[in-house]
Amino acid sequence: MIQQPHPFDAQWPRYCPHKPFPPYRHIPGVTPHPIRDPLGHSYEPGGETSGLDAPLSPVMWRQNEDYLYGVDLYNFAYWWEAHEAWEGLWHQAEDTYRLFLQGLIQVSAAHIKYHSRMLRPLRTLSTAGREKLRQVVVECNDANGVYMGMNLPEFLENAGAFFASFFADVVTEDTYREAAARAPLIRLSF
Repeated sequence: MIQQPHPFDAQWPRYCPHKPFPPYRHIPGVTPHPIRDPLGHSYEPGGETSGLDAPLSPVMWRQNEDYLYGVDLYNFAYWWEAHEAWEGLWHQAEDTYRLFLQGLIQVSAAHIKYHSRMLRPLRTLSTAGREKLRQVVVECNDANGVYMGMNLPEFLENAGAFFASFFADVVTEDTYREAAARAPLIRLSF
């Protein structure tokens, strides 16, 4: 049985600390679906009722609780939940902002595959997500590659080191343990 993921660094700072974490981390096919299953941690009878307000501009990222909460969820190994938090924003976003969120969503999904030991989708998702984030570096107006408070070149370097070992011909349990020490966490600069 697949166990719940654990944060790579339980002491990592929170960016939206007033929002509590869900009672469990969703692992598709293992835990109750958070939204569709009546036992899910975010289940609401009658389906989803959240009508999102107009999206905040990317320059207002400090006030964007959905974005900040998604970062917290990602950093604390709630990868499916982070994906969902960012996906709500992604549906309304445009251009570079949309590309950025899609990149984060795919990297987050790659971590679910990492946890589930599914190499092919891990490789596909991690590659696609990192490529989108590289494109954001090219498109953003910050000479240092900072977008929505995130130093993308630094994150991409860490993510590259983390995911690289999963592209080897032989991947063992030691590979997973060693990669955890290089986990690409998101640090925001306020």
